[in-house]
Amino acid sequence: MRNLTFASICLFSSLLVGCQQHPPANDQLDAVLWTQTSIEHELIYRQVFADATRQLDVALATQDWDALPFAPRNLSGLPPAVIVDIDETLLDNVPLNARDIVNNQVYAYDRWNTWVDQAKAQALPGAVAFLQAARQRGIKVYYLTNREHNQVQATVANLRLRGFPVDSNEQVLAAATPTGHCEQAGYGKNCRRQWVASQARVLLMVGDSLGDFVQAEHNTLAAQRRAVEPYVGWFGQRWFLLPNPTYGNWYSAPYGDREEIPFEQKRFFKREALQLQQ
Repeated sequence: MRNLTFASICLFSSLLVGCQQHPPANDQLDAVLWTQTSIEHELIYRQVFADATRQLDVALATQDWDALPFAPRNLSGLPPAVIVDIDETLLDNVPLNARDIVNNQVYAYDRWNTWVDQAKAQALPGAVAFLQAARQRGIKVYYLTNREHNQVQATVANLRLRGFPVDSNEQVLAAATPTGHCEQAGYGKNCRRQWVASQARVLLMVGDSLGDFVQAEHNTLAAQRRAVEPYVGWFGQRWFLLPNPTYGNWYSAPYGDREEIPFEQKRFFKREALQLQQ
């Protein structure tokens, strides 16, 4: 089947009458099931945040400690800070994916926007304790998120409801934020990280995507490996990475981020990306 063209697979499928699956197949089912029901998911989060908490004191005590992937800079006089992603790092949005599976729907921005406005997302295991530990040590938290800039107020409300330390809306740096003239940077986080670098000595960064730490030139595995290679030793020390099997750049990479193509064609390209042997 791997050598068939997408068109021939579609033709073959059209000849199979009355073979629709009930419930219908969904590419995210197992990923969402694991995220919501496995003890391993919970323990990984607790483990990562516990390790990050232990590193706070080490980083604070090391005067030249810097978790930003920039050239060495003058850290004198800069207050300590941590940078954290929000979605699937601090807040759990997977119930929205679960609803789409049960209702046989594809992801839609209108439902996402409603979800954000409702501020219903729960805290992920270990996340609140980690950031409260940072606050107790006088470490400021910067929340770098690719939520839209007009969602900052609802996001802050959600974070505060779950016990995360947020003193000001300005701590939440959303996509295209005007802070540091980052409007044109869109969803890339480098500009916002550079702005934080002008304000603070960043001790740790936590996220669920490579883009939460360093920005690759292209959305390909080769480009991501090149971008991260100089910093591999930072994981578990300055950078703390969490698992997200439900969505991310990896999900759309096989079909070249072309969201407009039909679902069946996306699945075809994802199957083609599978490696059957080393």
